[in-house]
Amino acid sequence: MTERNGSEPRESAMDPMDRMDPSVWRGLTQPRLSRRQLLTSAGAGAGMLGLGAFLAACGVKGTSTSGTSNKPGSVGSAAWWAKQKPTKTVNFANWPYYIDVFKGKHLSLEHFTATTGIAVNYTEPISDNVPFYAKIRPSLQAGQPTGYDIIVMTNNSPPLGYLIENGWLIPLDQKAMPNFDKNAGPLIKNPSWDPGNKYTMAWQSGWTAIGYNSSVIKNPGTSVDILFDKKYAGKVGMMNDLQELGSVGLLAIGVEPATSTESDWAKAAKKLQQQRSDGIVRSYYDQSYIDHLKNGDTVVSMAWSGDIFQADLNSKYRDLKLLIADQGGMFWTDNMCIPMYAQNPRAAMTLMDYWYQPDVEALVEYYNDYVCPVPGAKDFLLHPSGWGAQALKTMNPEIGLPTSTTADAPTVFPTAAYIKNSRPYYEYKSQEELTTWNNLFSPITQGA
Repeated sequence: MTERNGSEPRESAMDPMDRMDPSVWRGLTQPRLSRRQLLTSAGAGAGMLGLGAFLAACGVKGTSTSGTSNKPGSVGSAAWWAKQKPTKTVNFANWPYYIDVFKGKHLSLEHFTATTGIAVNYTEPISDNVPFYAKIRPSLQAGQPTGYDIIVMTNNSPPLGYLIENGWLIPLDQKAMPNFDKNAGPLIKNPSWDPGNKYTMAWQSGWTAIGYNSSVIKNPGTSVDILFDKKYAGKVGMMNDLQELGSVGLLAIGVEPATSTESDWAKAAKKLQQQRSDGIVRSYYDQSYIDHLKNGDTVVSMAWSGDIFQADLNSKYRDLKLLIADQGGMFWTDNMCIPMYAQNPRAAMTLMDYWYQPDVEALVEYYNDYVCPVPGAKDFLLHPSGWGAQALKTMNPEIGLPTSTTADAPTVFPTAAYIKNSRPYYEYKSQEELTTWNNLFSPITQGA
């Protein structure tokens, strides 16, 4: 996701304030963790060591209870949900800096409590999918509450799959999702990682695509092949996240990552190895790729959509542009879900569905600038009314941007072309598959 450390200087007085991204402005006075950098540490660090082995050591292979919701009266069944009584508390565990904040308050949560009477215990204990999974796994394996009613997990990180596989998520009450059913966007409705949204509802999303310097590359074309072009030898940045690296290799050989095979992975690895052997790659980066793109070390690089969006709002880096190639950009999503043995599941369903109202989601996007799961929030940002308008007005003195800046960003509200070119990740079916993937792609980055 987007870098949130506010490392760039404030624009000069000659540059209109409404050109500065709100997250950059907030970052000038608030140190911010990089949400996407934290996510990458799981893919690159744990992945290099063998993420499957790490999870196995944590006892991931519990007794699976997946599918039990089909049985009458089982957890998550219609009969079970009918028996769940409303409560006045819900415990929501999220990633840091991932919700609207104004003077230490979350206006969206205050509105939720005012309208429902449900108090939200909102905490930010998730800084990496894997350690958080390891933290809650013992409780789940013992059949005990984790202390959380809602957790947020990433679709392209194995822990979400393991939670589903082991039956450690409560199937959602499909009758309690009216806002989701009405307002959810096509990118996160009925996703490949959770058909029918049986267990998850999206929180926020983003792309891994291509960033390039338009002052150097006048005609970037529309293909991922730009990353393999020898005329940019020594000036191409690639990511060291193994899933991201392998996925772009698959796109480069014309294979959809989500439906790829181990044979395809080997071909993609060969393509990427040749790219390195030809001297095309300057290096394999973590979040620091954006710094090298900004300072000219690279002129084209694998990139996260939000980073390029922020760079374009700064006059110093306005030459940096985003390309989602014809082959596609990898689309990732952080998902809300209810862990098994949650003590307030009815309140959790109420809060999860609450976010799918345009006025509520508009407030989150004005602060976050990630891919919005509710397309209708764009119209609300352009024409705010009611409580949401007052909330936006309250936040405006700190953020200092017209709401149209967020509303007009295709990286927040995707165009039809962005939606068409969004690609899902491969969903690992076993620990062995994950190990095979890592063994193929990790040698490419080693020693670089």
